[in-house]
Amino acid sequence: MNNNFVKQFGENINFFYSCFDRVIMRGYIRRLFWESGLVFFLRALGFKKLTNGVMRIFTDQLNSHIKKESERSGIPIVWWPSVGGGKNGDKHRYVEKQYVRDCQPKGNLVYCIITDTETAMSFASRELTTRKGKNYRQVYKCKKLVKHYYIYFHDQFLGGPCYLKISSYLPFPCEFYFNGHHAIRVQLEKRGLSYRMKDNAITWVEDSAALEEISQSITGRQVKERIEFWMDRFFKFDKGKYSTRSKHLEHDWYIGQAEVCTNFVFKSARFCTALFERLLDKCSRIGLPDSLSQIFGKRITRSKTKSTRRLYDNNACLKSWFKGNAIKLYNKLGYFLRTETTINNPKSLGLKKPVLFLQAYLWYGVGCNERLANCCAQVDLTSIAQDEPAQFSKPVLAPNGKKVPAVDHRKERQLELLKELIKPKYSVYGFKTATLQKALANHFGKSAQIRYELQKLLVRGIVNKKKSKSFYIVTEEGWKWIWVTISSVSYFVNPLTSMVYKKQLNQLAAQPSGVEEAYILINQGLSRFTQAFGLIA
Repeated sequence: MNNNFVKQFGENINFFYSCFDRVIMRGYIRRLFWESGLVFFLRALGFKKLTNGVMRIFTDQLNSHIKKESERSGIPIVWWPSVGGGKNGDKHRYVEKQYVRDCQPKGNLVYCIITDTETAMSFASRELTTRKGKNYRQVYKCKKLVKHYYIYFHDQFLGGPCYLKISSYLPFPCEFYFNGHHAIRVQLEKRGLSYRMKDNAITWVEDSAALEEISQSITGRQVKERIEFWMDRFFKFDKGKYSTRSKHLEHDWYIGQAEVCTNFVFKSARFCTALFERLLDKCSRIGLPDSLSQIFGKRITRSKTKSTRRLYDNNACLKSWFKGNAIKLYNKLGYFLRTETTINNPKSLGLKKPVLFLQAYLWYGVGCNERLANCCAQVDLTSIAQDEPAQFSKPVLAPNGKKVPAVDHRKERQLELLKELIKPKYSVYGFKTATLQKALANHFGKSAQIRYELQKLLVRGIVNKKKSKSFYIVTEEGWKWIWVTISSVSYFVNPLTSMVYKKQLNQLAAQPSGVEEAYILINQGLSRFTQAFGLIA
């Protein structure tokens, strides 16, 4: 990508890349999605009576095969309601917490199998009687609760956790999920490239060109081969001494949902956050139908479009919909901007659904992300620089996700701490909390109080902790901010405040000093400003 956004903010961007994020495939045995196809299938296997018991035979054989496979490989089977999952439980997070966190597999490994009941389209049979009194069986479509298997595993090519979802009742609809970031991680490790990954995002990589190459190398043919590998292992029917599957029970796989993201990793979290706040103000018109049509590269439509703002992991997110598809922009980690296109309705975008066309989704999503980034390019850098000091006056998020309040200048002990930090004796070797506790014993009773105040300075880059040591040191930017803060409070804020609330102004008028005269002039000027702008009732 070499668009206007990269040209505008290239000096502040560490690296960027585009890749698949969440991808969901759905498999169907198409000939079994009509009653006539099911009847033909059962007749071909030699069944004369089309009863519910006949259809149940396939379910029992599938259940038996999966049970034997789990016992043979030592795979735990978890009944989802028994672990407090419920209907809205997040199975993926449960697997990551219970099985993936302490496991680092290299090849193919099944973590667990989660079973749950869900409503699905299926078939049933009922006996009817004609007007002449003759009985016959009718097969009909219906929706009913069906047992489903969620098989979570690590794949040697797609990483993990991925899952294969199998419905245990005819017509056996299936689902396959993988995450593009996990597939990239597998390939980076195979090439021996160092990287850092946090919260489903690659925040640093040894070779950014190799990262871009790997992210574009995932094809539909490769994904289909991996799907067939896992289907050959689990989607079989137990015949006693062996398990098999009829050629009439082969699935056709289609793309159900594909998320394509473009990620910009910035050098400064402060710059990234300030830029994103400006983008939220600037890009409010992106949700209009005309703008969305240009971003998705389709004709203008006045319906089936909308735009919202919401919170995403405590950060704002600008999200827009176009004919069932979505595109969003959000600040993922504080220093990581992501534009993400979600394709739910490929037909409206001129895309084909079979899994072999997967790479076309990647290029289409990258194009949408690039056009959205172009809309965000024209932002005045000076306005971002003016917004930067807001981090010193507003709460910010620490790396652990907790909000850290700003330094409160009204408290005397915090000002005394700042005055202590800029003493020359700490400029070379730094300082420890124990040293500060001795020097500020009159203001801080416990070292925990000093550490609490230092945390406010650490997350804002005013103070840094030396690597592998217990010493802290004030940064160059921290020196500037501390000097400005102390000077502002000592020589501007406090004197002006005291002048405003002083009762005996007449005594000052008798023999005012030069400094007091200056403060009076400033106070008069501020009063004129407030009156001119109508700030005083």
